[in-house]
Amino acid sequence: MEATGETSFPDDAGSQSLCPDPAGWAHLHKPIIVMVMGSLMSAAGGLLLLLQSVGVTEAYHSVASACLSIGLMFVVMGLVWIPILKEKQRRKRYCQGVLE
Repeated sequence: MEATGETSFPDDAGSQSLCPDPAGWAHLHKPIIVMVMGSLMSAAGGLLLLLQSVGVTEAYHSVASACLSIGLMFVVMGLVWIPILKEKQRRKRYCQGVLE
């Protein structure tokens, strides 16, 4: 075995770029799913609060408040996640352009 400090890797230049998405939505599916789930949970919490105020249901007030707050937390998390992923994609494209 030769210990030159260099490693040889197979040439994977073709597999590095797997047909980039022209719209740029491919890497945003996770935060969009998180925001939709949060919106649905917030809507459920709001509906429970509405039904409690009318007197239709006897659910605990804390359940409605928890659904509402956790849902809003998921929505905010998705909204913060999107710019982070966009910046990551921009830096990745910039680094690939500099290295080529």
